[in-house]
Amino acid sequence: MAKKKSTVVKSSFSDAQLVEFRDILYRERQNILSRLRHSSVHLESSRQAGDEGAEVGSDDFIRETGIQIMSEDAKKLDAITTALRNIENGTYGICHDCNKPISEVRLKAKPSARLCIDCKSLREEQRMADLDDYR
Repeated sequence: MAKKKSTVVKSSFSDAQLVEFRDILYRERQNILSRLRHSSVHLESSRQAGDEGAEVGSDDFIRETGIQIMSEDAKKLDAITTALRNIENGTYGICHDCNKPISEVRLKAKPSARLCIDCKSLREEQRMADLDDYR
């Protein structure tokens, strides 16, 4: 992984492009918040005295899956918040690791991306190597 340079690199995207990315990020954030509000209502247990073991296990599985999805959504919200902050401070689309621009194609696919594709691939390779050490 390359070390971050101390100089702040500014985004090379036009104002119109930044507005487009900001709008996409806001819509994505609204969708996640709506899903979280809807999901939290369904996490309460519907168990009653005398429920069969399979029903209880199914209820637990559904609730645990919901909690896991909510946790992933919280991580996505954090990444979106960071991306929106980067738009505001002029550093949106700059790789967190190497300070090089993230391609527009990557950002269209994942607007909250913090890493260019090369650095993301390096991190994935490192993560897989680390996993291999424990196998």
